[in-house]
Amino acid sequence: MVIQQLDSLPTLPAVAARLLEITVKSDTQAQEVVRLIESDPSLASRIIAMSVRASMEVDRRTSSSLNKAVVLLGFDAVRNAVLSIKVFETLNKNEGSNDKAIFDRVSFWKHSLAVACGAKMLIRHIDTKVDPDEAFVCGLLHDIGKVALDCCLPKSFARVVQLTESSMTNIAEVEKRIIGMDHCAVGRRLAEKWRLPEAIIETVWLHHQWIHGLPDAVKNASIVQTVHLADVLARQFRMGYSGNHYLPDSAETIAQELGCPDSVIEHIARQLPDEISERASLMGLDDIEPKDIYHEALKEANCQLGKLNTKLQHQNQTLWMRSRYFDSLEQLGSSVQPGQSVVDVCSLIARIWQAHTGCDRCGVYATTEDELIIEGAVRTNLKSDPTIFMVDRTDDPAAIGTRGGSMEFPTNFAISPAQESHDWFFEQVDPMFEARSTLVMPLRLGDELAGGVLWQSDKDQGYYKQQIKEMQSFAASAALMVCQARKQEKQSIFCDQLAQNNMQLQKIQQELSHKRSLAAVGEMACGAAHEINNPLAVVVGRSQLLASSETDSEKKKILETIASNGQEISKIITELLEFAKPALPKPSTVNAEALITRATSACAEAAQAGNVVIDTLIDEYLPDVFVDLEQTSSALSEVLANAIESYQNREEGTVTITAGYDELDEKVFVEIKDHGCGMDKDTLHKATSPFFSGKQAGRKRGLGLSRSVRNIESNGGTLHLQSEPGKGCCARIALPILRTPVADEAAVI
Repeated sequence: MVIQQLDSLPTLPAVAARLLEITVKSDTQAQEVVRLIESDPSLASRIIAMSVRASMEVDRRTSSSLNKAVVLLGFDAVRNAVLSIKVFETLNKNEGSNDKAIFDRVSFWKHSLAVACGAKMLIRHIDTKVDPDEAFVCGLLHDIGKVALDCCLPKSFARVVQLTESSMTNIAEVEKRIIGMDHCAVGRRLAEKWRLPEAIIETVWLHHQWIHGLPDAVKNASIVQTVHLADVLARQFRMGYSGNHYLPDSAETIAQELGCPDSVIEHIARQLPDEISERASLMGLDDIEPKDIYHEALKEANCQLGKLNTKLQHQNQTLWMRSRYFDSLEQLGSSVQPGQSVVDVCSLIARIWQAHTGCDRCGVYATTEDELIIEGAVRTNLKSDPTIFMVDRTDDPAAIGTRGGSMEFPTNFAISPAQESHDWFFEQVDPMFEARSTLVMPLRLGDELAGGVLWQSDKDQGYYKQQIKEMQSFAASAALMVCQARKQEKQSIFCDQLAQNNMQLQKIQQELSHKRSLAAVGEMACGAAHEINNPLAVVVGRSQLLASSETDSEKKKILETIASNGQEISKIITELLEFAKPALPKPSTVNAEALITRATSACAEAAQAGNVVIDTLIDEYLPDVFVDLEQTSSALSEVLANAIESYQNREEGTVTITAGYDELDEKVFVEIKDHGCGMDKDTLHKATSPFFSGKQAGRKRGLGLSRSVRNIESNGGTLHLQSEPGKGCCARIALPILRTPVADEAAVI
């Protein structure tokens, strides 16, 4: 697009173009050059002025004076003078009438003239083979690419100048970033379009190159290097305006690399203002006095110094502000401790942010992943303890809509007023916050919203625009702390659940081991019943038969004892079979009080015999249970019988039966408590094991409590024992209730 825009620039004037054409021919006559220059009176007068300036006696009033000036100056000098004048006039035509133009053309040409004069004086010390006038015109036109860009793309180039001024950087880099080409490349295209001499084309294209980095193919390297030095010299001494603030090296350093002593640079710098003043009128610029050049240079230096001071103050403020954020981040990172809760982290963030901003009130909240629970802390001052809060919207998720609702944040990080987006905070958490003066900052970790920070500020959100990156860093760090605390809480919960699961697994393993033992007993009992019952029936039958025909009383008594013990063995086998393979329960709705009454009735005779009193404490409103009546009442009776037997060798005792409803477990509980002999830990651990009994010889078979546990568990209940030696025993039995009552089903009993 830039190249296309160059076509809109005017072509090189015919006088200059024709002069370039004829001066390169060896057979060109001076009269032909004179006639060409005479066609432009203004140009003719300037050529004569050049000869006068060179102390040549030429009369301005006659054409012969022009002829003498051309002959005396020579074709090369005339050609360079015409190029300088006509190119300047051509590019200055498009300057326009905007007095507020960002690119100052007048000051720019002053800079170009300073470079031209400097190059003319420097070339005598760098390369004596080069015509000083040729170095002059190369220096004058070295930056024509800038004028071309200002003519073709005024808005874009104005933006380039603004950015260069604000960043004090190399204008060529800014041009490439915004326009796509720098002024060197554009100037080269324009010089080629106008068919300017090769020395000018190379200078326009390469004058910013490192002096020792020029390609070998460059034919006019000394001119390019000299213009580069003259450009640095003019910019170093603030002569005119170039639009560029980048100096690769000082003029003295570059001069030394080119073999030019420092004394020459100092001498040229002193002579340059006078040289510029003499050349200004020839170029069509206003008369410039040397003192004006010094004044403008001093003014420009003061202006640049003021800009640098302003920039330095801004940078100092920025560094001070960033250091405060770094201090806050360091404090946040060092204050967070492992194991802190989310609320503790929110309180810490609130304290640090309150100290950072100096606000009166500050609140920090965190959300869960499902955003149903919002918890956090509010601080009113740094010395008082924070106020902890939690908003639970589990039952009403729409109460605080975090997506598309009243807690929605912009996609990009931003500081926004909290009045519209966090009305729930002012209503449910802290009404003392002034909603109109409260700002909110989101705490995000990636795309995840971890929470937010609210603070009461006397400044609006625009005040924090310059700090937005630092605030975003603080918010990201705070969000990371909140998320880590949340994960630690989850990890702690998982550890607790794992411990509970391990305990449950251990319990299940014990129950499984117990059931395997019962299964083994069942298999043994079945095998024993089959193998023992048949021969046992023969033994019992023959002993009964022999006893019936025996006349000897002693022998008859022995035979009857054999028959009786055989029957007892058969009874044991039957009980083992019943224990190993109990009948499946047939649950029904049973009145709990009636169930307890049935169990106490079954043990009434044993209690009376042992002088034991049975007290019952039953809640008035006790729901019915859903169990097998026979199995459950038998289990209760067995437990009650053990409680009565605990008072053996005592004159009297009391057994208390308490019944009630546990709403948490949704079960009816029955507690049977005695104050008898009690059990030690080993006996308590084995109490419900099959065939175990704490009694000495002559004890029963030890299936009572184990059978009771089995019957209760098969009906969906539980049995737990607590006991200490000498303090009695407490058996707590939990029985299920009917969760879904069947219509027209009457309670049993």
